[in-house]
Amino acid sequence: MRIHLVAGYIHKDICDLMIVAAQSISDELDCRIDRVVWTPGSLEAPLAVKELIERDRPDAVVIFGIQEQGATKHGEVIAHQATSKLLDLQLLYRMPMAIAIIGPGATLEHAKEKAVRTAQKALRGAVHMVKLTHDFGTEPLV
Repeated sequence: MRIHLVAGYIHKDICDLMIVAAQSISDELDCRIDRVVWTPGSLEAPLAVKELIERDRPDAVVIFGIQEQGATKHGEVIAHQATSKLLDLQLLYRMPMAIAIIGPGATLEHAKEKAVRTAQKALRGAVHMVKLTHDFGTEPLV
């Protein structure tokens, strides 16, 4: 099972923790993390995911990021829009995805605390959905 990761480099240190955490359980889950693609942040993730699906046809995509707490609602808007577009792509292409964007409104300390657990839960969820869609006989539309 081929999994691609998309991560935001604005919080690269935390996303690096998430990537390592996912890689640490990939053998246990009988999956291979084929590719890691870096985007500036969560808002740019949908375009990267769309390109990965159309060009590489992975079995699933997992998205890592952090929407940090800010003084305005800007981060909430970004998180909601990014999530909405990613879910649209998941349905459009019938491609399992796991969205592991910590926040919105997360402090960096909170994000660091949640990074490993969140990343591993996301990878487990993506693998589960690939197996489930195979059980349904669902093929991605790419």
